[in-house]
Amino acid sequence: MRDIEREQAAIKEKLIESCRICWKKYGYKKTSVSELASMVGISTGAFYSHFPSKEVLFVETHSIFMKKLYGILTENIPMNPTKHDLADRFKHFVGEGFENKWIFLLRDDYETFLRKIPEDLWEKDSQKDLANIAEVIQLYGLVPKVSIDEISAVLNTLYMSIDIPDVIGGLQRRALELLIDSAMEKLFE
Repeated sequence: MRDIEREQAAIKEKLIESCRICWKKYGYKKTSVSELASMVGISTGAFYSHFPSKEVLFVETHSIFMKKLYGILTENIPMNPTKHDLADRFKHFVGEGFENKWIFLLRDDYETFLRKIPEDLWEKDSQKDLANIAEVIQLYGLVPKVSIDEISAVLNTLYMSIDIPDVIGGLQRRALELLIDSAMEKLFE
């Protein structure tokens, strides 16, 4: 890789990290392109040579975080994995969500966000999610009792419940672990 390509890749990585920091600190709406660019030491115009919009950067940042989460599901798989092993790994997946609640801050501005991103971008990201779930099921050698879409919906519902502690209360994490165990029984042979 040439020096200029390495420099461009480094700037892109720094923009993604700056996005994560601002997302956590301010949320989507209050994060500005000028602040992101300033944090990396580039001009606002230079930002647009790396990402066509703030929204595309947010999708990329979300994608990278989700890739990290799916890595939790696919690392350290035992020799003969079971649905119980997947349940344990998914509890770690959810634990990362508890530690990184900034990812849920987009919820408040979700409709605005969706209107501003290219139509196919979020759909493409959702398709990647389904492909990741299918890959995890295959890696664990599990036999689904329901469709991949239904498995995805259940796992996403469980994961998204991280962001409603005020509704569930102090036993939220334990309740979620019990629901994960129950879901695995209903989703897989």
